[in-house]
Amino acid sequence: MKRETKKILAEIILIVLVCSYNKMFIFALIWVFLHEITHILVALKFGCKFYNIEFHIFGMKAELIDIDSLKENQKIIVYLSGALLNIVLAIFFYIINIKYDSSFIETSMNLNIGLAVFNLLPAYPLDGSRILEVILSKKMLFKKAQKIISIVSFSIAALFIIISAIIYIFLHSLNLSMIIGAIIIIYITRMEEHTTMYITMSNVVKKRNKLLKNKYIENKSISVYYKQGLVNVLALVDRNKFNIFYILDDDMKLIYILNEDELIDALKVYGNMTLEEYIKRKLIIS
Repeated sequence: MKRETKKILAEIILIVLVCSYNKMFIFALIWVFLHEITHILVALKFGCKFYNIEFHIFGMKAELIDIDSLKENQKIIVYLSGALLNIVLAIFFYIINIKYDSSFIETSMNLNIGLAVFNLLPAYPLDGSRILEVILSKKMLFKKAQKIISIVSFSIAALFIIISAIIYIFLHSLNLSMIIGAIIIIYITRMEEHTTMYITMSNVVKKRNKLLKNKYIENKSISVYYKQGLVNVLALVDRNKFNIFYILDDDMKLIYILNEDELIDALKVYGNMTLEEYIKRKLIIS
């Protein structure tokens, strides 16, 4: 199963778990689908494209193209749109519930409030983690931003487990939904950590699409010590900019200029080696 598919399915499972306690489960699924469809419609409005949409027993899988070519505020709007729809629906059902006493209306109101709040939690794979990722990536490197989100995700998972334990100890009731939710958050967070390098490498293609769409892309230059490994340099790549690395020796002399496209090619061809070894190899070949 593809990494993105796992993340989407995990998000749907987490959302459904929030609703599973309720006997009107089928209506909960409707609000989940509307939540996901809202993401799609808003993304399409900003010019993104979907190349595969499937409906199956697990929910809905939608693979999105070009979301990384969007501006930061557009990404946030896309990620927020599902929760905003749930908030609007909750307000609508609240107003209707004032005049009409119906278990369906009251349940739908509560479900939409729960969906909105839960989805905005800053834990993988929920929308809140993507919003936080966009905000942090504007101020720091993607790898550092991801590390912070991972810590927050693990903390939320731990909180779920602690709350479940407290409920079991004092109320003698086992909340499987929270435990399963915690397990899924931990699993997806670990998967995000293990794929950091591949995410960074794939961002080169996404930045190319951004360049073609906007006709420009910002540059970022950074000076790096020549004893550093290529993977360590890759961790310094800013996912939203074209990166240029100035390689300095012990005397602070510039000995080489390395662009991110060459860095990716070097990792593909040679694997991880120090910048010093790579430069020597380049000199031998030339």
